[in-house]
Amino acid sequence: MKTRKLRDLEVSAVGMGCMGFSHGYGPLPDKAEAIRLIRQAHELGCTFYDTAQSYGIGANEELVGEALQPIRSEIILATKFRASREKGELMQQTRNLVEISLKRLSTDHIDLFYQHRVNPEIPVEEFAACIGRLILKKGKSLHGDCHNLM
Repeated sequence: MKTRKLRDLEVSAVGMGCMGFSHGYGPLPDKAEAIRLIRQAHELGCTFYDTAQSYGIGANEELVGEALQPIRSEIILATKFRASREKGELMQQTRNLVEISLKRLSTDHIDLFYQHRVNPEIPVEEFAACIGRLILKKGKSLHGDCHNLM
């Protein structure tokens, strides 16, 4: 399969959006079938998988994490989150959101972590600074400016 560069991440030209395995597009496949389909996509050359904390209220991240666990080192994993001013201090909230996704995805890193819906009340610079501090605090290597969180 052809690939594309997302800055310094190389991904398959065709990625797998995983939302439909937990909600959104009608009847859902059972868990075993969803896992089989996610892994079959990899066998066909897919290396880019996208999920979000809000898909199935976390169930999608859990499913995707389980399906990709045996091939985690061979794929690029993206997940999304929502931040809000109402939920407390931004740095702590962001740290909590990252930790929740890491646990659900059964992984030690997230390749691409981004806002699902940008909150206009939080300046992008403020959020980027939070992510930068989290990356530096954890001391993990980066694929780019704000990749490979935690």
